[in-house]
Amino acid sequence: MKRGFAMAFGSVLTCCLLAPTPAVRAQSLVTAVGTVVDGQGNPIPDVQVLLDYKGHVVQKYKTKTDKTGKFIHLNVYEGLYHVTLTKEGLGTTSLDFVVQEVPSTQLPPQLKFVTKVAAPPPPPGSGLAPAGAVAGAPVDLGKLTADLNAAAALAGEGKIDEAVAAHEAIAAVAPQIPLVHFKLALAYKKKGDTVKAEASFRKSIDLDPGFVDGYVSLATLLAEGGKRDQAIQVVRQGVAANAKSGRLPYALGVLEVGVGDNAAAREAFLKAESLDPQDVGVQFQLATVALNLNDKAEAIARLEKYLAAAPPTAPDVAVAKSLLAALQKK
Repeated sequence: MKRGFAMAFGSVLTCCLLAPTPAVRAQSLVTAVGTVVDGQGNPIPDVQVLLDYKGHVVQKYKTKTDKTGKFIHLNVYEGLYHVTLTKEGLGTTSLDFVVQEVPSTQLPPQLKFVTKVAAPPPPPGSGLAPAGAVAGAPVDLGKLTADLNAAAALAGEGKIDEAVAAHEAIAAVAPQIPLVHFKLALAYKKKGDTVKAEASFRKSIDLDPGFVDGYVSLATLLAEGGKRDQAIQVVRQGVAANAKSGRLPYALGVLEVGVGDNAAAREAFLKAESLDPQDVGVQFQLATVALNLNDKAEAIARLEKYLAAAPPTAPDVAVAKSLLAALQKK
C-alpha cells in the first residue's frame, strides 16, 4: 500500500513520558520511562528511542521498547529533550518534551503525535498504479476499494446503468489507476457496450503494460466479438510485456487453437507450462493439441499427467478420462 499515486497512513505513536513543566532542574539525574503505543492504545515493541538532551551539555541516550512497548533509561539529565522514535514499517517521528522524575504512585502523562508514512508502491501488474509517472491526485486505496466494491454491488443487483455511472465517477476521480478502467470496462461489457468496454480495457493496459488481467479480458472481449486475429495480437503484446506470466501464453494457446493453428498453440502452451508448471490445466490443453496433430503418444502422456494432478472436481476430468480410455483401446 507504485508510482503514480501516493498514500499516507497516520499511525499515532503515544509516548508515555512527562509533560513539560516551567521548572526544570537541568543538573538532576532521573530515570526516563516511557511507553509507545499506537492509536488504539496497543503497545508497539522494538521501537528505537533516541533521547537528545537540549540542556547544558551535548548528551544523547539510545534505548528500545520491549515487547510491552515500554522503555527505560537510567541516569539521564532532567530537562528538555528532543525524542525520536523509529520503527520499521511505521517510519520515524519526533517531538520536544521535558523529562523529570515521577513518583511511583503517579502515572506519566501521554504525549500523542502522528507520523505519516508513505506506503510502499503497489507491485507492477497489480492494476493499482500506472507503470510510469502519470500525473494524478493522491489516491486513498481503502476508499477506492470501497467505492469499487459498491459500484460492483450495483451491477450484482442488476442496476447496470447505475453501476456504469458509479464506475465512471470513480474513473473521473482516479483516471491514472489501471484497475479503475478495468472495472469500468467490465461494467460497460455487462451493459452490452462493447466499444466502450474495449476502450477501457485498452486504457488499463496502456497505463500498466504489466496488467495481465487487462490483456486477458480484452482478448476475451475481442474473441467473443469474432475478432480473433485482434485478440491474438493483444495477447502477443501482453506476452512481450510480461515475460514471467504463464497466463498470457496459455491464453494465446487457446486462441491459436480457435483459429486452427495447432503448431503455434502447442508452442504457446509449452511456454505456459515452463512458466507455471503448477497449472495442471495446461496438460489437458497440450493433450488436445496433440490429438489435433495426430500425436497419440503425446496425447496419452499429457492426459495421464493431467489426471494424476487434477482435482476430481476439475471441469475437464470426465472428458480426459473418456479420451484416455478411447486412446488406450486403439
